[in-house]
Amino acid sequence: MAERRRVLMLAYFFPPLGGAGVQRTLKFVKYLPEYGWDPMVVTVGRTPYPARDTALLAEVPSGVRVLRAPELPVTPYMAMALTKLGQDRARPLVSWPDLSQGWLPAALALALREIRRSRPDVLYTTSAPYSAHLAGLALHRLTGVPWVADFRDEWAANPQLRSIPSWLQRLSRRCERAVAARARVVVVDDYFEITGTNDRVTIPNGVDADDLEGLQSARSHGERFRLTHVGTLYGDQDCAPVLMALRRLVQDGRLDPDRLELRVVGNVFLPDGALDLPIDVTFSGYVSHRDALAEMRRATALLLYVAAASRAPSGKLYEYLSSERPILCVARTDNLAHKLVAEWGAGACAPPDDSAAVERALLDLYQRWQNRRLDEVSGTRERTLERFSRRALAGRLAGVLDDAAG
Repeated sequence: MAERRRVLMLAYFFPPLGGAGVQRTLKFVKYLPEYGWDPMVVTVGRTPYPARDTALLAEVPSGVRVLRAPELPVTPYMAMALTKLGQDRARPLVSWPDLSQGWLPAALALALREIRRSRPDVLYTTSAPYSAHLAGLALHRLTGVPWVADFRDEWAANPQLRSIPSWLQRLSRRCERAVAARARVVVVDDYFEITGTNDRVTIPNGVDADDLEGLQSARSHGERFRLTHVGTLYGDQDCAPVLMALRRLVQDGRLDPDRLELRVVGNVFLPDGALDLPIDVTFSGYVSHRDALAEMRRATALLLYVAAASRAPSGKLYEYLSSERPILCVARTDNLAHKLVAEWGAGACAPPDDSAAVERALLDLYQRWQNRRLDEVSGTRERTLERFSRRALAGRLAGVLDDAAG
């Protein structure tokens, strides 16, 4: 019988926290034991992060050791105070590399103690927050444990960070280069670049077949066309081209406002008035992962928006495809989401910077629904599970850990 190995995982986002950032690490922890790896997790304890999904705790295997490091929430409150005082230019100075830096001291101490206690074969860190990789860099240099750095999002190239001072951008690139140079393996969940390495392994996000069991069947035709967006609206992830298209199509009389609804499932951090539309807009607020999947199944069509600055597909792409509801995919043409939705005939696509194309895609779905020809997209669940099963993706990570451990 092959000897079991241990991996110590530093992951800020982990149950009972909720949100999209939790799923990747949770599913790795759930399935890695099937491939001979026993995970231990250092995560956050007390934190001001608001999203909670306690139901996810049931997916953590009973034998997994979870250590919770308290966070000193100084940085988020300082950043909020600067914003209220109108000092947004000073905000990046206190929030670099991220708003979760107050977790770093306790996480480092706990992880170092656990390395000395259990002697893991591999250290694994995942970002965001980027401070997890800084902790990994310090721990690797202190202990020599082989290290795998997982990037769920870009760091130095993240379009959300383009507004910070240039010297902080250079510092981010320098730190990213140091992480890439020291880590045994760099893993990314899409095909973006990491400063300082061309040697990276791509393990995308995916969907867990267990999560899809028992969901209601797709909604019937219904009296109204419900366009559902699942996920947080913030920054440039604001669906602005779609909102403008909705306004124009209603004003031109090409969409009936009485038969149209925009459903927003998740938190909204947009300026006041951003979602003032001539149609009904309904809000669920933050919901559990299970309820989010149920909302997908109840939609007439699902809205997937990725800003033009990003090539990374949204992590919800795979669950959208598995819901077998038509998708309005507004993303650049070289984005994996755009490619899969177009190739699989799973909805209608448009680049975010082509307003006419966005209108055509939206109108196409609406008219097909109006004519009772907008059916369930059959077969996409099987195709998604075949390529992007969380269990199989955990097997790919196990192979990376095997290589790193040597």
